[in-house]
Amino acid sequence: MTISDAAAVLRAVEVATPWSAYELHVVTRFVKGQPAPRGRISLPRDPRTKEEKVLVFAEGKQAEAATKIGASFVGGGELIDDARLNFTTTGTSVLSGKIEPTKVICTPALLPTITPKLSRFLGPKGLMPAVRRGTVTDDVAGAIKQARGMLEWKGDRQGVVRTPIGRINFPVEDLEKNIRTFLQAVKAATAEKDDLSVKRKVAASSILQVHLSSTQGPGIQISDI
Repeated sequence: MTISDAAAVLRAVEVATPWSAYELHVVTRFVKGQPAPRGRISLPRDPRTKEEKVLVFAEGKQAEAATKIGASFVGGGELIDDARLNFTTTGTSVLSGKIEPTKVICTPALLPTITPKLSRFLGPKGLMPAVRRGTVTDDVAGAIKQARGMLEWKGDRQGVVRTPIGRINFPVEDLEKNIRTFLQAVKAATAEKDDLSVKRKVAASSILQVHLSSTQGPGIQISDI
């Protein structure tokens, strides 16, 4: 089914809930033992309804810059306890409730301070600052701007990537732009590598199937990709 036809079916299902989400499921060719495909992307139209809550570990002028640009939480080591996770008797973990960030940014100077105390708590949530993700930096203002506009995605152990891709009330043109932009990013991240890359266990895949679904609707395979 084409993107426009699939969207029409899902809109009919979600007629009473126009803010429901479209979700894209991308099945990639995946070799067992290789790392899951992952990446970051800025879509033409942001499908998220909740604003990013950015926690910034910074001091001095960098803290001032973070506050000025509108970071949700800014501070140094005194914020560690508020950002720490508490473990329940069932083994699950939840944020303390004082600070519930969706992104965490840290300056290089404070990274040695927060790493021993927060890595085991923020790491499993995908929130631990890292240089490769651009969240350990002296340019906190730039990182905040990027964090607000970037959508992170990651495949599961079978190489299936799931991501919100739009809202039911989006025009089909906006939905299609988001889908095609996202698929290009997945293709780039899962492009077949040379033998040396494979030996290094770089994810070497291609897109096999794409399904579009919604909160209450079925998954529909997309043909025009």
